[in-house]
Amino acid sequence: MIIKPAIKWLRTGFSLPRDRPELLQAQFTSLTRLIPLMYFILIANCWILAATFLRKAPAFLTIYLPSFLAVACVVRLTMWWRSRHAEPAPELALRELRRTNWLAAVLSLCFLAWGRALLSYGDEYAQSHVAFFLANSTLATMLCLIHSRPAALIVACVSGGACVIIFTATGIPSLMAMAVNVMFVIAAAVIVVLMHNRDFALMVAAQSDARQQEREQTRLLRMIDDMPLSVMTVDPETWKITYANETAKAVMAEIEHLLPVQGKGLVGSSIDMFDPDAENQHRILSDPANLPHKSRIRLGGEVIDLQAAAVRSSEGDYLGPMVSLAVVTKEVEADERIVWLAHHDTLTGLPNRATFHRQLEERLANPANDMTLLFVDLDGFKLVNDSMGHRVGDVLLSQVAERLRKECSDPDVLVGRLGGDEFSVLLPYSDIQRASAFAEKLIGALSEPYRLDDERQVQIGASIGIASAPIHGEDSKLLLSRADIALSVAKSSGKGVLKLFELEMEVDVHERVLLEGQLREALREKEGLFVFYQPIVDIATGEITAREALVRWYHPLRGWVPPSEFIPIAEQCGLIRELGLFVLRRACNDAVGWKDSARIAVNVSPGQLGRGTLAATVLAILVETGLSPNRLEVEITETALLNEEIDGIHDLRQLHDMGVRVALDDFGTGYSSLAHLRMFPFDKIKIDGSFVRDAVTRPDCAAVVRVVADLGRRLGVTTVAEGVESRTHLKLVREEGCTEVQGHLFGAPMPNEADFPVLRQLAALEG
Repeated sequence: MIIKPAIKWLRTGFSLPRDRPELLQAQFTSLTRLIPLMYFILIANCWILAATFLRKAPAFLTIYLPSFLAVACVVRLTMWWRSRHAEPAPELALRELRRTNWLAAVLSLCFLAWGRALLSYGDEYAQSHVAFFLANSTLATMLCLIHSRPAALIVACVSGGACVIIFTATGIPSLMAMAVNVMFVIAAAVIVVLMHNRDFALMVAAQSDARQQEREQTRLLRMIDDMPLSVMTVDPETWKITYANETAKAVMAEIEHLLPVQGKGLVGSSIDMFDPDAENQHRILSDPANLPHKSRIRLGGEVIDLQAAAVRSSEGDYLGPMVSLAVVTKEVEADERIVWLAHHDTLTGLPNRATFHRQLEERLANPANDMTLLFVDLDGFKLVNDSMGHRVGDVLLSQVAERLRKECSDPDVLVGRLGGDEFSVLLPYSDIQRASAFAEKLIGALSEPYRLDDERQVQIGASIGIASAPIHGEDSKLLLSRADIALSVAKSSGKGVLKLFELEMEVDVHERVLLEGQLREALREKEGLFVFYQPIVDIATGEITAREALVRWYHPLRGWVPPSEFIPIAEQCGLIRELGLFVLRRACNDAVGWKDSARIAVNVSPGQLGRGTLAATVLAILVETGLSPNRLEVEITETALLNEEIDGIHDLRQLHDMGVRVALDDFGTGYSSLAHLRMFPFDKIKIDGSFVRDAVTRPDCAAVVRVVADLGRRLGVTTVAEGVESRTHLKLVREEGCTEVQGHLFGAPMPNEADFPVLRQLAALEG
């Protein structure tokens, strides 16, 4: 029980602190001041003892051997003396301390052997001198080596222990008594050495910590002074600014014309200049319980964001507020622009689809909800747009919007652009004859020739589908659906006509029902459904960071069914969840076998979100396929959040907590809202391809790309530009600051390698 602790103590006591380089350096530095003194004492004691035995012992012991020992001591003294101002590396200090340990043992044995040899040549007084020499030299050496615990303990064991043995073995009472004294003195010296080494190590550690803390504080102050965020500290007693970093001074210099102080005079001025309600500001900043606190103020034409946080001492005492400010005028303007874009069509300025739907629902919620919905589609617009270019098409759409505003000038009439060349008009009455007369007038107005900027004229027409509430439905979706059905009938009946919805028109929906059944069977049998993958590329590196999973359907009779046909059907009939699970499981399973570590991006439809089961389903599939959560991205459009916003955000947070990345898809198409960006930390914003494709020729589309890219950069969110199909597109989105790109320039959607044999067979059958 005693042997193991003793062995452990010996190993610890005779070992050097290799894992503490600062202690090694401190020990070496201390020894450079004490070891020369040690050698001086040894040389002096050596020659004094040699003089005592000069006529009593042989010359070998009184002249030659002392000379050898003295020369060795002088050599080592010189070496240590020269290094007294050195700042050694830890490796050098460790090497020198190891050498000191060995030399301590060697010198102790040499002086001990010399003293023992002299002992037999002297009388009692001379022998006492030998004993005094050995004991004195041992203690002096231990004291001079006190900062090197192993060396001091070696001297104590070798020299001190041997002295006690030698003196006791002489049988001389005086020497035996001296052996006892030496034993106690050496023991006391060992205790002193151990205690001193412990305190010395603690002192060095404390000094190292203090230096480290000082370096960190200095580094922190420099970082704060140079950081791009403005920082100011305030005295809570006087409300004076006590510190301002360089960024704060620079920001103040930008708006100093609006303030009573200049940027350079910021320190010492009152914080009250930022808020006219100084009393309320003092109340907030004086109590740390109110912090952190954010506020936004307007000074002249500038908008300033102020943020205050509590600064506390190491004991937790409140020292005062730290305030940062930023001029966010441009950001606010950009936010307002984005908010406007979220509710309006960028080209025409009319309410967009989401806004029109919301206002339609609000009006239908009114008990007196008699109204008529006109679904307007332009005839011949696609031909003009394709033959004369998108710029002409945009000019034409803008003029159509102006005519709609003119004809629908009644404030109770709601006009909106649903997308493309489709518009909607909501009339505040359900009189069919009156609504039909208005629709005829609208068709006439929209069919008049349009004069373009270059004095050219074009002429298009309009077809209108009509549905009336409450006759044709009291639900916004039903009303829109039936107006859309009526419009389809009007388009198929000829150009420039209007049609009122009739129940018989819904028979035409039978084909869609048939397609729904075939899709349901395909999902049940898992036949004919494939997942293609389109790469998403990092602009800076050119590396594929992710691949978007896109579902494709091959029907034995119909051939390849476009996604634009079967996905809306799946959403309407409730198959979208099952279809989404199929795509998710297949995509995750395929991604596990990819040679690279690219992520897999899977679209989540509104039907899959807000049910509270999405996270559990995704987790089960990840466990089943073995795909790491950080390799999965789910993409959602804001339409998925419009109806079940709270539940949808909850589902997304659960996915995010699992490590799954979440992307906001088709941003900028009319649903985009800053509210959702504030509610959830999206990892990625995907800019709709229509903006990217048109950004080359349309400044407004380029502005959308720029604003969204800038927003993503400020939020620390990756921005993906979709629809990059040419080098011109790539150059534009790179200049606007997008992070990643997706489009046919970098690769069309391709199937997984395992599906190639099946697809070749299908191609052969079609051929």
